[in-house]
Amino acid sequence: MPGSWEIQQNKVLCAFLHTDLVSVPWALGFRNLLPHDMPIMPIAGMPFDHARNTACRTALDNGFEYLFFLDSDVVPPRDVVQRLMNHKKPWVSGVYFRRSPPHSVPVMIKNGTWYTNYPRGALVDVDLVGAGCLLIHRSFLEAIPPQRPHAGKHWFDWRVDTQGMQLPPDMPPLSEDFTLCHWAKVKLGIPTLVDTSIVCRHIGLAQAGDNTFTPAEANPIT
Repeated sequence: MPGSWEIQQNKVLCAFLHTDLVSVPWALGFRNLLPHDMPIMPIAGMPFDHARNTACRTALDNGFEYLFFLDSDVVPPRDVVQRLMNHKKPWVSGVYFRRSPPHSVPVMIKNGTWYTNYPRGALVDVDLVGAGCLLIHRSFLEAIPPQRPHAGKHWFDWRVDTQGMQLPPDMPPLSEDFTLCHWAKVKLGIPTLVDTSIVCRHIGLAQAGDNTFTPAEANPIT
């Protein structure tokens, strides 16, 4: 497993989307994230796809080798970056669980349904995954052709609101993270991978885990 100096040498930018407010458990988890001197890019006040595309462009323009997306309600293991980097894949995600219905299912889809019967502690290939705990190598960003360049949406493209519109069949009406998964597979054959040994907490006023949905402060913070 690489140490902090190796990650710094590899230049990882951590980008997180927020609305100016985060929970205490998330703040404590973020404080413990390794390496402690990893550059961070907080982003607020933009639609999800524009925010994520801004982070992608910033990572490329500033020579970062990796971009790590962490949502401001997802608490990963403190060594998540090292563990995701160890796979040496174009992109790979950890596991976190839905806080909205259907509660506590993993935010990943395989064969058209939420992927619940997945092997634990393994690297699995899925169709779609959320971007709440996602490591992307710059080679992936450089290789992906733009989705809707006329709309400023190169990598991520929020299309939930395009249902009923006349769009090409390779542009389904999905959230910005799901559209990138679909686009990568269709255009480049790049699989979407999830390390199911990396289990995150998904927190708010309640927190979602593997088949659990409890008040956020039900457990001690360590």
